[in-house]
Amino acid sequence: MPKTALRLSGAVAIGLASMLGAGVFVVFRDSYAIAQGQIFIALALAALVASLNASSVYRLAKEVERPGGVYAYSRVYLNDSLSFASGFAFVFGKIGSIGAIALVFQEYVLPNQPFWPAALAICVLALINILGINRTAAVAGVLSTVTIAFLVFVIAKGLQNQLDLAPALATHQVDLFSVLQAASVLFFAFAGYARVATLGNEVRNPKRNIPLAILIALTVVIALYGLLEVVLLGTLGRHLATVSTPLANVSGVPLLATLVAAAASLGSMLALLAGVSRTAAVMSEDRELPAVFASRNRFGSPWLAEVVIAAGAIALTAVGDLRWVIGFSSFSVLFYYSVGHLSALRQGKPSVTQKIIAVAGLLLCTALAVSVPGPALPISVAIVAGALVVRRLVRR
Repeated sequence: MPKTALRLSGAVAIGLASMLGAGVFVVFRDSYAIAQGQIFIALALAALVASLNASSVYRLAKEVERPGGVYAYSRVYLNDSLSFASGFAFVFGKIGSIGAIALVFQEYVLPNQPFWPAALAICVLALINILGINRTAAVAGVLSTVTIAFLVFVIAKGLQNQLDLAPALATHQVDLFSVLQAASVLFFAFAGYARVATLGNEVRNPKRNIPLAILIALTVVIALYGLLEVVLLGTLGRHLATVSTPLANVSGVPLLATLVAAAASLGSMLALLAGVSRTAAVMSEDRELPAVFASRNRFGSPWLAEVVIAAGAIALTAVGDLRWVIGFSSFSVLFYYSVGHLSALRQGKPSVTQKIIAVAGLLLCTALAVSVPGPALPISVAIVAGALVVRRLVRR
């Protein structure tokens, strides 16, 4: 274990910073535009899927302390091919997420500019990560604290008003596909706790602290998102689907909302870069990616993987529709967790309850994955399948 290994508080900070990133500033608007009056069903479904995923990861992390998250777990309990597919999907999806969140940061800080502000932000955050995981946790802790304080302020401000949810929730019938698609968008804002699992033995007593950090971070975020949805719908009503900055409108302090959105974006990108680079490094140690990506500096950081991932994210800042990119990210992570549930089913002798959780999680992850918006489903499937074919050819 590294001498600079994270405490429980640092792991929780990374989990919170990952989930409370740019996603919280866009998913409520986009998901309501899809599901309308069924939005609470979609939110409950996304929270349920996140909880089931966390439960399976909790069990796996208690037995496997190697970095890499589901990639490492599936290598123990399943096979190399599924392990590679989950790791590749995670890296591919999250590079896209970093690029998208960088664009959200730029939109708030310096709108109508070329992509250089987004690229600069990625470079600075990659440098922080390269200087060691404790610096990552310290910065993530500050940024997540600022974000939580702002969200609590928005909730408190909204609850002071007379909230009327009826107009926003009026609907004629339940559209299952719309609920699933909205849930897949909302899941984007929940999918941060995976970064904690990727840290492995960079956390002190990982078999205890990683599962506990995931539980704490997810509980806090579910509570915040539920209250935020009530406040946004009760204050903005049906206008939530069209308002570009809903949290700024409810807060009444647009400048503060802009600053916090920028801070949240930075925190999310910082945690993403840390998690993705470490997954890539572990895959390199297993010769699933070029071995040079496993190189670590004196701070214990996989510096070359960090640089290459940052470069890929910078390249993506020049293109992409935000909702489509969310779809790509959600599909990749849902596939990743599907493999996690399969791993949990193969772990030791699971109890009946553990089997139900893993099977339900697998089925719901699959349902949400095939419902993602835009062209994410066919393109993502083609890319993962292509990577598996290339891997087989190279090995031959």
